[in-house]
Amino acid sequence: GVGGKVVLVTGTGGFVGFHTALALKRRGDAVLGLDNFNDYYDTSLKRERQEQLEKEGVYTVEGDLNDLDLLHQLLNLCEFSHVLHLAAQAGVRDRKS
Repeated sequence: GVGGKVVLVTGTGGFVGFHTALALKRRGDAVLGLDNFNDYYDTSLKRERQEQLEKEGVYTVEGDLNDLDLLHQLLNLCEFSHVLHLAAQAGVRDRKS
């Protein structure tokens, strides 16, 4: 919307990134998501979140934060007012008995 922010949100396949991107979009901000859709946990849930975001008008680019060429392309795509970095690798380790 007019006066809204233009936000790049990383980690939109995850719980926090998904809900944050959705909230930003619903309040009138322009949002672009970024996620690598790794398989640390079931990717079908991440893909469902991606589909739901697209229905709300938030597109998620599939890519890795470590890909500097991709980051440069995204940052040159439009003038983001904010970058919200919510991508993370879960730190919980599997317990093996």
